[in-house]
Amino acid sequence: MSRTITSRAAVALTAGKVDIVEIEIPAPTGRQILIDVAACGLCGSDLHFIDGTSGTAFPYLLGHEVSGTVREIGADVTKFAVGDQVIGALVVACQECKDCERGRPKACRFRKPVLPHPTLEDGRELTPVLGIGGLADVLLIDQLHLTKLPDGLELELGALLGCGVSTGFGAAANTGEVRPGDRVAVIGAGGVGLAAIAGAHASGADAILALDRDRTRFDRAKQFGATHTAAPEDISGGIADDQRYDVVIDCVGGAGPLQMAIDLLQTGGRIVMPGAPRRDEEVTLAMRTLFDRRVEFTVCHLGDCVPDEDMPRIAALAADGSFPLELYRSETVGLEDAPAAYERMRRGEVLRSIVVPSRDRRA
Repeated sequence: MSRTITSRAAVALTAGKVDIVEIEIPAPTGRQILIDVAACGLCGSDLHFIDGTSGTAFPYLLGHEVSGTVREIGADVTKFAVGDQVIGALVVACQECKDCERGRPKACRFRKPVLPHPTLEDGRELTPVLGIGGLADVLLIDQLHLTKLPDGLELELGALLGCGVSTGFGAAANTGEVRPGDRVAVIGAGGVGLAAIAGAHASGADAILALDRDRTRFDRAKQFGATHTAAPEDISGGIADDQRYDVVIDCVGGAGPLQMAIDLLQTGGRIVMPGAPRRDEEVTLAMRTLFDRRVEFTVCHLGDCVPDEDMPRIAALAADGSFPLELYRSETVGLEDAPAAYERMRRGEVLRSIVVPSRDRRA
């Protein structure tokens, strides 16, 4: 019988409930790496899996914003060594297809999570959320899902680069192609939206509007680089043509925010949607308006980031104070508190909870 490792983990056995249970993780083989988890950020995307709105492949092994230290490697691992500090990366390019070889990993047609196979104690196989499943003491992961912790970045904060921060930042800097002098509007000033604001600021945007129905978010949006703030009702009467935006980043999703993005957009401008919509989400658009206004619409996964390139860039901005990454950390808790922390996030009480398993690891 092959060797297994026992670990605590946060698991959604069925829709709507999170439990801390014991799981069995096989020893790493091939390109797999065993990680001692240092930290895992709780992201809103996890709630969609918990609730069953992003899939129904229960039971789910939760958590996908993760950092840690390499404990053990499989025989075919080439990029990492025992003791390396690493960050999980969601979007995996195959590194072998035509687009990858041409330096265009975001266009890889084969990029998808590489899933390991941890199990519950009763033998049921778990589905790691987004190929990570890092809300545990120990994580088994393919080397393609990892990048080394950038120099100078705290290991706990490094976990946050694994999803929301990179997604928002890249939506502006990569997908949105924000340039100096651009006017940028960001719909939604939550975790992804704040990073989009920071990405637009770092790219030299001249004006950055943070749009959110929750006015208590405005001060924080300004700390990330917003020059203007507004609630939807503030612009319900429309805006003048010369006040429209070159790039609109919709971090909320759905029919209402998308229509708002179109209304805010300059002729010939670009709408970027970095968030994954609900599987049953549908919208109706006025096609003639899109045609007449020459609307360019695009989506992105993880902000079209290349982890080995973009994570060090974000870390450097955090180091020099240009990106206030520390403001994401609302609280640090142990693994046993993860279910309650998810509920605090659901109620909007925190921006990011960071789970540090060592805080309450059992002897």
